[in-house]
Amino acid sequence: MLHCSNERPWAPRGCVTDVSAAPAPDLTPSRPVYDGSLGELYGIYLRHLALMVLTLGWSRFWGRTRLRRYLWSHLSILGDRFEYRGRGRELLFGFLFVLVLLALWFGLIWALWYFRLREHPVPGLSVTNMFSVSLALLGLPLAFVGQYAGLRYKLTRTRWRGIRAGLDGSAWGYGMRATFLTFINAMTGQLMLPLVSVGLARPRIANARVGTLHFDFAGRAGDIYGRYIGYYFLNILMWVVAIAVVAVAIGGTFSDLDTKSEEFTKLFSEPSLRTLVLAAAIGFAAYLLFGLLILPVRCWWQAYLFRYLVSRTRAGNVLFASAISTWQMWGFLVLNYLIVVLTLGLGWPLVMHRTLRLVAQELWIYGAPNGASIQQPADHGPGYGEGLLDMFDVTGF
Repeated sequence: MLHCSNERPWAPRGCVTDVSAAPAPDLTPSRPVYDGSLGELYGIYLRHLALMVLTLGWSRFWGRTRLRRYLWSHLSILGDRFEYRGRGRELLFGFLFVLVLLALWFGLIWALWYFRLREHPVPGLSVTNMFSVSLALLGLPLAFVGQYAGLRYKLTRTRWRGIRAGLDGSAWGYGMRATFLTFINAMTGQLMLPLVSVGLARPRIANARVGTLHFDFAGRAGDIYGRYIGYYFLNILMWVVAIAVVAVAIGGTFSDLDTKSEEFTKLFSEPSLRTLVLAAAIGFAAYLLFGLLILPVRCWWQAYLFRYLVSRTRAGNVLFASAISTWQMWGFLVLNYLIVVLTLGLGWPLVMHRTLRLVAQELWIYGAPNGASIQQPADHGPGYGEGLLDMFDVTGF
């Protein structure tokens, strides 16, 4: 017997099955467990930095692999730890492969300039300029391609209960889709952001698998548009208030200084220590105001979006949920950024440690997969790792 309802995303569209007609699934709740030590993580990271200096950066592929192996091995679900089977040389081969592609592209640009444009040069257009402009135009789609390919590599090198994970689908198809959606979103003043968020989450989630167990995604942009419109106009209001407050504060500061126009021009054409201190104070006050007014609103939306995407994801009979709050999202997005910036990158182990602790604390898993039905996939994944991602992502994680 079927009863129509729109409140259960995993029922057939528009209807849900009468629960009395089938036995209720086991939805015993559990959470991931992360038991890594910040001290041990820093030990690996500092060794990684030392080797980076000694090898002029070429050891970073092996250092990144050691970090991942530690983090993966200290995260477990349902009592079983993850395993990372990636190798440093695979990351190196991926990086070298992209370098070869860039060299070939530069060769094509040079050939075009030498045989077609050298005799009739365009003012200000050199080989270097043509190469830079072409990379700028290709950079956005290539970055998206690199993200998807990098995720595929990490998943294929991840094992849980001895079973390889994986990611199906085309990285180039994802890159074109992401580029198109990003362009449309920019042209509409960010009003298409729910469509972009759900549209890009779908292939990343629905194409993921653990062995032969595939993930499913039931999210729809229409579910979150109402909340987003409220956030959109509230965000605009907060920007207007912040800009008005900064303008009034700056105007009042310079009026108190009783600075004439000639002196005002001289103030910035020949900056003194007083001018630099004043500019720094204004910048800090503006950033503080931005942090108090804009970022909490943005983190509220990001926390809601994350909860929605997680709740619309499942793997077989396993459901997921999260109760991450606005404050926790603020700590993730803002504090992690400040930690990296203020420590000049030395805070990366703390950021990774805090991130996995947050995942373990706020991700709920309902049910358990049927292990007997999950088989090892025949596909071993790519033979080299995330070269494009290495070009566009400098986090090393």
